[in-house]
Amino acid sequence: MKKFAWVALGLVSLAVFTIVVLAIGTAIYPGSFKWTAPMLCPDDQPDPFVIRTTTQDSEGTSTSFSLFCMGERGQFSEEGSWSPMLILFVFTYAGFVALNAVAIGLFAVRRIRRRRRDDITPTPVIS
Repeated sequence: MKKFAWVALGLVSLAVFTIVVLAIGTAIYPGSFKWTAPMLCPDDQPDPFVIRTTTQDSEGTSTSFSLFCMGERGQFSEEGSWSPMLILFVFTYAGFVALNAVAIGLFAVRRIRRRRRDDITPTPVIS
């Protein structure tokens, strides 16, 4: 049970880290929403555009980004911001999990090799 708790804590921590990375990454490069266009845009509207909307109210200024898909004749559809963000989250999270799995695997192999080397004791030769 203790091992499961550590694994669960690690996965939740990795999810929070992924959310932070995506929030900062989207603020720096909102065009990352375009990477999700092949999955979200209809076939007749293949051209993705990211639109920034800035609003001001009594509490301050807020900015949001939305993915729009446009066709040849100017028809468009709004895919919003949550769908692209969810797709980016899933792929980024999967990448981080894979990266951590490789790192943990390499660490485990190294640890096993070190134990085997330490377990081998030289036998004295009697002449």
